[in-house]
Amino acid sequence: MSHALVLRSAAIVTALGVAAGAVCGAQTNPMDSIRRLASYRPAFDTVTLLAPDRIARLEPDHRTEWDAYLARSRARYAADTAAMHAELRASGITAMTRAPYAHAFAVDDSMTDPWFATPAARRIADIIVSFQAPNGGWSKHVDLTQHARRPGESYFAESADWEWISTVDNDQTTSQIDFLARENAVHRDPRYEQSIRRGIDFLLAMQYPNGCFPQIYPLEGSYHDAATFNDNAMVNALVVLRGVGAGKYAEATPSQRSRAAAAVDRGVDCLLAAQGSVNGTLTAWGQQHDPLTLAPTSARSYELTSLASLESAAIVDLLMALPSPSARTVRAVYAAADWLAGAGLSGLTYQNYQLTHAPAAAPLWGRLYELGTNRVIMANRDGVKRYDWNELTDRRAGYQWYTTAPAATLARFARWSRAHPRPFADR
Repeated sequence: MSHALVLRSAAIVTALGVAAGAVCGAQTNPMDSIRRLASYRPAFDTVTLLAPDRIARLEPDHRTEWDAYLARSRARYAADTAAMHAELRASGITAMTRAPYAHAFAVDDSMTDPWFATPAARRIADIIVSFQAPNGGWSKHVDLTQHARRPGESYFAESADWEWISTVDNDQTTSQIDFLARENAVHRDPRYEQSIRRGIDFLLAMQYPNGCFPQIYPLEGSYHDAATFNDNAMVNALVVLRGVGAGKYAEATPSQRSRAAAAVDRGVDCLLAAQGSVNGTLTAWGQQHDPLTLAPTSARSYELTSLASLESAAIVDLLMALPSPSARTVRAVYAAADWLAGAGLSGLTYQNYQLTHAPAAAPLWGRLYELGTNRVIMANRDGVKRYDWNELTDRRAGYQWYTTAPAATLARFARWSRAHPRPFADR
């Protein structure tokens, strides 16, 4: 994305006249106070991963694909914005209001089949449909239990800006599709079916030409344009699309099923191409990767360029779930499992954002590992790399610096490996 498009976002915010204080959700938006911290640093918004000069250096065929993708993104951005302008004019409203804020939305184990038959579930489904953006996706941090979207209300709750309208970050869009599919199985409704199909089309549209996924679509610029594995964003999108291709979503059209199957193949190609290596030995994946070179890159000030244990474990799980993995996929899984096994930490436990010594504790993994040295790294909002958790201040709480997730992945790998032997050349 060019600087011009990023700057145009600010002009759109001014034109839409967003009402910053209009929030009616039950939860307080933490970003309102975080931005006032002395140590707060904005995202690296000067980073243009898809700048025109970078696209121009691509091979002709690839350049044509990326130019077409970026043109579609710009057109989608303009259409979304025009739709809000039209809504404001039709309603006689001069300023958008912020959507009600909630920390998260996801389909969890408490949402059983009997629960989806309740009026409460149907009410949430109706609210979900109302907050679906014109592009077919959903934003994050929106409280989908409060009320149906009102005229002039934003699709976004995290700030008062016209940004991040639709995303696969924080389990969003994929969770809404799953919720509506579960509800539609109990209460058939053409609105739910149409909404699911629009959500599937959104996922298909946002996929990059090389099979990777950005965090947000249409593109917003900065680190959001990176190939995003952070918080399992791309994995979640591929899991839904794999379900579409396999016929899990009855609402999908035949065309969507075939396109989704092809999208999963391209996505796997992206994952295999992005896997890191040191001295020719495959390792794991970062949270974000450059969308063109596929090298690991940084995101927010405290999310440093690194390899990521949590996200790599989820990628390994996805690759192991493929019904007929290629030899290249099997090699990638073994390499990543080797890396995860070697990156485990002993004698530590991590609960409620507190790291303590515990000699008998189960293995623990740092979230981020320094490239080349495999040392656990972290940072405060100032972005200075640190190796000691005790040096964390404003980012000590609120971010999962350690995880146990790879343990379950390695247990699944032990079972998977019995049916998929290590490639002979790697023995």
